[in-house]
Amino acid sequence: MLESRKTPSSPDLFSVEELRVLDEVGLPYASHDEVKYARSFLERLAVNHGILKNRYWILSADPVKGHEDEVQVGRGSVTSDYCGRWVSSSVCKNIEGHKDKMLAGVDCTDRIIVRHRHLSCHKSSCRVCFYRGWASREAKSIAGRVEEGVRRGLGVPEHISVSASEADSHLSMLALRQKAADALFDRGVSGFCLIPHARRIDRKNIKLKRSPHFHSIGFIEGGFDRCRECVHARGDCASCDGFKGREVRGYAKDGYIVKVHERRRTIEGTAKYQLGHATTRLGIKKYTIVTWWGTMATRKYKGRPLPVEDNCPLCGWKMVRSIHVGKGHIVKDVGSPDYRAVFVLPEFDEDGEPNYIDVVGFDRNG
Repeated sequence: MLESRKTPSSPDLFSVEELRVLDEVGLPYASHDEVKYARSFLERLAVNHGILKNRYWILSADPVKGHEDEVQVGRGSVTSDYCGRWVSSSVCKNIEGHKDKMLAGVDCTDRIIVRHRHLSCHKSSCRVCFYRGWASREAKSIAGRVEEGVRRGLGVPEHISVSASEADSHLSMLALRQKAADALFDRGVSGFCLIPHARRIDRKNIKLKRSPHFHSIGFIEGGFDRCRECVHARGDCASCDGFKGREVRGYAKDGYIVKVHERRRTIEGTAKYQLGHATTRLGIKKYTIVTWWGTMATRKYKGRPLPVEDNCPLCGWKMVRSIHVGKGHIVKDVGSPDYRAVFVLPEFDEDGEPNYIDVVGFDRNG
């Protein structure tokens, strides 16, 4: 937490609770522009309290002339009154499988796991649905297409980032897209998707600064394990025919930094995180954020998104649609500070009655 800042001259600008939140997340509110952004942040927070989980969803972006149309996903308006509306709950009652396991710091022994389901417009700009709706569905699509590439023998998928050269950093993300793809092809990445990111976190000034780069999930010719497990002296990469050698020689030509990251647990999880703070553009009716290239281009083959599986995050059992009948109050509003998408409860309430019962023949309203 940053040290508390001076309260604005007008005491009516923010409530005491709002000032506490702004200080807690480190957002300034001394100047006119800072107050304007702080108010917009609080408006987003009121409908989606989950934005506190990621600094990219909190910090303001430094304005850059000529790039005003590049905005973070989730910074638009709410698409519909139905966005984020609670639909139903799923419950896992595999008590034995939860023994001695923890969820969000809570001991799940003798507890059930509950997951909320909500409606979503699946638009990247919607401040309510951009992550749990759009990013979640797009990540399943990416993972499904990558898995199909694996089945077709394209190799082992890797998480790769490519940063624009200093000479090209003034270009728009649309213009940089082809250059980033060319850099990946040059390094031997045969098929991949590109997810645009116009900004990185400036930790010194506590803002998002323009630093154009792309995240990618794709296949490297010859794989990357050879370089990942290689032990060599400094400078030996330049003469190697592996990925690192191609990267060193490619950087000398175009100035683009191409980096292969450590393996993540799942392709879907990696994709969802990168999509969650990707860049979209204003003023374009059908702007495509994720694009596919090379052996993974959409003209090469059709991919299927991963199926939506309602499995318990602890034991893996299939969760069952259920309705709450216990005495306790369950928070279902995604804008509430007390909201939890997945949480733990005793199987029975204080009177010994079940907190949740299974629903048979449910509709979309639970």
